[in-house]
Amino acid sequence: MRVAVGGIFHESNTFFTRPTTFEEFTRRNTTRGPAILQRWQGTVSEIGGYIEEAHRQKVFLVPTLMVHGMPSGPISDIAFEQLVGELLERIAGVRGLEAVLLSFHGAMVTETLQDADGEVLRRVRDLVGPEVPIAATLDFHANTSPLMVAQADILVGGDTNPHLDYRERGRECVALLARGLRGEIAPRMALAKAPLMPNILRQRTAEGPMAALMERAHAAEAEPGMLAVSVAAGFAYADVECAGLSCVAMADGDLDRARAVADAIADRAWELRESFDAHPPRAKEAVALAIASGSGPIVLVDVGDNVGGGTPGDGTTLLSELLEQDARGALVVIADPGAVARAVAAGVRNDISLDVGGKTDEHHGPPVRVHGRVRLISDGMYTNRGPLRHGIAEDMGRTVVLHSRGLTIVLTEYKTPMWDLQQLRSLGIEPALQRIIAVKAAIAYRAAYEPIAAQLIEVDTPGLTAADVRRYSYRNVPRPIWPLDR
Repeated sequence: MRVAVGGIFHESNTFFTRPTTFEEFTRRNTTRGPAILQRWQGTVSEIGGYIEEAHRQKVFLVPTLMVHGMPSGPISDIAFEQLVGELLERIAGVRGLEAVLLSFHGAMVTETLQDADGEVLRRVRDLVGPEVPIAATLDFHANTSPLMVAQADILVGGDTNPHLDYRERGRECVALLARGLRGEIAPRMALAKAPLMPNILRQRTAEGPMAALMERAHAAEAEPGMLAVSVAAGFAYADVECAGLSCVAMADGDLDRARAVADAIADRAWELRESFDAHPPRAKEAVALAIASGSGPIVLVDVGDNVGGGTPGDGTTLLSELLEQDARGALVVIADPGAVARAVAAGVRNDISLDVGGKTDEHHGPPVRVHGRVRLISDGMYTNRGPLRHGIAEDMGRTVVLHSRGLTIVLTEYKTPMWDLQQLRSLGIEPALQRIIAVKAAIAYRAAYEPIAAQLIEVDTPGLTAADVRRYSYRNVPRPIWPLDR
């Protein structure tokens, strides 16, 4: 069984108006041909799962193009056409093609396309025809669309948040594809959407309303004739027609059964809507709580500048408040290439005064003037060693560790989510020994920081991923929808 494998994986925050360029994709995590298998084999990723299960199922993977972009603003139309054009060209060049296997996020948007993942699937379908099966994995935060379901034969979404099951879902997708190619099953998919955008802080799958939905999904999967059930919380920071919580149910040859399961779970999500609300403290209160705590590390979660949700990563709200309240032993990471350049020019062991952060837009706080000493300059490269994305190499660009008034400020050229403790350990910083750590995140950071934290404090900070989505003006999201329309 010869299967083309590839994908374009991007979570697009439409409130971040600066388009994501082709160069931003090619600078990081873009691989072609055999290099895809070499780079991703053995990693905790959907592609790592593809490779593992392909060996078991005797599926021969033909690698094409894999693009894994950092969450950011919508992709420029030019970049999208370049990437999709190359993906299609490489798929077309596969001899004896029997199926296509693709890795998507499910919340990819371009300057003119609200459902870019669905559009890629449509173009792949046009290329390979109706008889060649197309299977794809989706992120837990996918804005799943009718077009995606119509163009694919198999869709498998993530079951965990934090996203610890990428590899397992990759294996599941390949197993289903192989069974379909052998004629053992006839997958039929149905999509149900709930008029609901859950608060990002209530999307953890180990507890609360999301845990209840996942329990129902897993129970349905165990029933005879059901193949897979995927619940997606959606990505509320994309103003698109397909926004909102969804369920894709897949049954063996029985579309009505799939529809019934998907509808039941979507209905249950609507019944639980009030449980998806959250009211975290503002920065002033949260920092005061952290300082008053008798033990550490205290993790302050900068929800409004969640790098994993597409923000710039240069928000200064918590930095400013930590300085204002004279916090000691605190650590903050800020993406600011200009500040990095100035600190590098100053050199290690030298003192410097510079404006840090707040330079991308007006949503994440103004630049903060800091006076400190350059303690370390690094190339910013490390490999994840924790449960999330284990084995995957990361690149923060040139990175500077600056000490200022009892704070440790880590300045990076490239924004990088705080998903792994190796990010700080690669700089000679032991996270478990810090008094306070500010992380620009929402849920994913928990995989790394929850085991070492004395306390987690989610903070209602301003920015393009604020917890309360009623702060944003939506034009395309279908209305009415909770919580915009109470």
